[in-house]
Amino acid sequence: MDKHQKWMRKALELAQKGRGYTSPNPMVGAVLVKDDKIIGDGYHQKFGRPHAEVGAIAQAGEFAKGATLYVNLEPCSHEGKTPPCALKIINAGISEVFISMIDPNPRVNGNGVRILQDAGITVHVGLLETEARHLNRGFIHYIEKKRPWITLKMAQTADGYIADVSGKSKWISSSVAREFVMNQRTHHDAIMVGMGTVFKDDPGLLPVNRDGFIPYRVVLDDILRIPPRLRLVSDEFHHRTVIVTVSDEKKQKVKQLIGSGVQILHVPGDSFGWIDLPKAMEKLAEFGITSVYSEGGSQVAGSLIQQGLVDEIQLFIAPKVLGEGISTFSGFMKSLDSAIQLKWDDVQMLGPDILIRGRLA
Repeated sequence: MDKHQKWMRKALELAQKGRGYTSPNPMVGAVLVKDDKIIGDGYHQKFGRPHAEVGAIAQAGEFAKGATLYVNLEPCSHEGKTPPCALKIINAGISEVFISMIDPNPRVNGNGVRILQDAGITVHVGLLETEARHLNRGFIHYIEKKRPWITLKMAQTADGYIADVSGKSKWISSSVAREFVMNQRTHHDAIMVGMGTVFKDDPGLLPVNRDGFIPYRVVLDDILRIPPRLRLVSDEFHHRTVIVTVSDEKKQKVKQLIGSGVQILHVPGDSFGWIDLPKAMEKLAEFGITSVYSEGGSQVAGSLIQQGLVDEIQLFIAPKVLGEGISTFSGFMKSLDSAIQLKWDDVQMLGPDILIRGRLA
């Protein structure tokens, strides 16, 4: 690894410390280097707080003059919640800047680089760009497609069932796979389920560490059936619950839920009267959610797949055979000639289970 990659990897590591807290802004880390030593670093800690470059420059003070800056996203060039970072870099006397990727936000999108170059600063773009784009794939998706990045997680038996005929699904996957899933929850702004899962499991949808970032719990509840006794609307984190509904008739229930701190998002219904999922995803993006981890059942999974709303699939296959049960995907029927095509990207063992990662082809 050359020295430039070393320092940029440090910036990427710092950026991840803001995971969950910066949305809908990106995760950004910055490292200032002089004479092959770090003289300042920083990361974007929370939406509305100073950006990574500002923290690194403040830490370096007068030593920033003539230093090299490593930052995983193009410095902003506009006045937003905070002043433009590009001007801070110029005023600090930094002589060279390495940037992983251009900011896709139209308000920046190359302007930050041009401002730095016009000021005589040497700028390099593209260092560890693949890693940087993966880190902020939710933000990129939010900017470019106006909806969150959606990861669909499903756990099934070897013969393709997510539960037995009685609906029992605990536990198809192993404890190793479940630990992986708990970790994935902290890599997304929100975890999403439908009411079938809520009624069956009364889930908490929480990460292992309850002292750090708590993702939103999104419930797809078309006619607002959720009982007030269930955990998602009654536990200590109920203010992190977002209910997406079509119903606008149960005004008293809506008032009670909002009064308790639960968020309600009203969206149109589709042709069948259920939630219009593309509109729901747009609403979640407007709310500030840039990435969603779907842990719903076969109906939610099938609807997301059919409507082309899945960006990553995590399919866990357990070494178990049921013979009959609830299929992994439901709600649509295709012939072999018109089957929805997937592309597998990675296969790994997690304990006794197989994890296949992929996407829509």
